[in-house]
Amino acid sequence: MTEDTRERILEAALKLFSEKGYLGATTKEIAMASGISEVTLFRHFQTKENLFISVLEHYSFLPKLKELSKDLLVMPLEETLKTLAKAFLQTLKSRRDLIRIMLAELPRYPEIVKESYQKTIEKIIQEISQYFEKLQRERKIKSSISSNLLARAFLGLFFSYFHAEEIKGLNFKNQSEEEIIDNYVKIFLYGILYAP
Repeated sequence: MTEDTRERILEAALKLFSEKGYLGATTKEIAMASGISEVTLFRHFQTKENLFISVLEHYSFLPKLKELSKDLLVMPLEETLKTLAKAFLQTLKSRRDLIRIMLAELPRYPEIVKESYQKTIEKIIQEISQYFEKLQRERKIKSSISSNLLARAFLGLFFSYFHAEEIKGLNFKNQSEEEIIDNYVKIFLYGILYAP
């Protein structure tokens, strides 16, 4: 399969999965939107599950995170965390419709899809965890806290903000996204204890 054809299939699949969900979108519709036959789609992705898994991997935060990783190593810590947070939120917002429908459908997905979804999340956590481990080795942050837990806590802060605002439609009292990122990063970095 040419890279162009693969991209067309993935783009069409993303669009239809975002509109109709994994359960509602059909491979026939995806093939038609891609300008190929359904037989050709199955020749390359074998199953609808494989296609959906490829969409998750291709459009997750992981590719952007890998792209940013070299730059992150040379930035000051607070700037790095703000950059990570901004990129993470941009990715979530650009996939809002898919995330919304996945949150509703996930309990009914085939096990292979649930497992792949979890693996994709774990890969993202692992990447950020490795960054925190490096900072711990360099004694820039406390080493008494698991780097994996730090990565989960960091992503969790921003996913909860995204979920509240973009999925639930809650208002953050007219604070800009930049202010939210700045404050959440400070909470993460410095905690809430008063330092005398």
